[in-house]
Amino acid sequence: MSTTSERQAPGHHGKPPVRIAVTVNDDPVILSEHRLSGAQIKSAAVEQGADLQIDFQLSVERGHHFDVVGDDEVITVHEHDKFVAVAADDNS
Repeated sequence: MSTTSERQAPGHHGKPPVRIAVTVNDDPVILSEHRLSGAQIKSAAVEQGADLQIDFQLSVERGHHFDVVGDDEVITVHEHDKFVAVAADDNS
């Protein structure tokens, strides 16, 4: 499933497709669904030119800290969410 496709779910009756603006490593990324896995978020970011690789570890900002998002973990994405993806061996 592509996270960047402009499709409409059945029963939306002409409503515009969902467009959720987030950032991944300070790069703007548009997501088309509210519930996505970490792998889907990273894939969408890579497709849109964000500076990361698919095998990087993804985290989402929640208040004053970041929570790790696993590749298979599905989270609810909100407008203006901030994600950081770093190499698994990055000790910074």
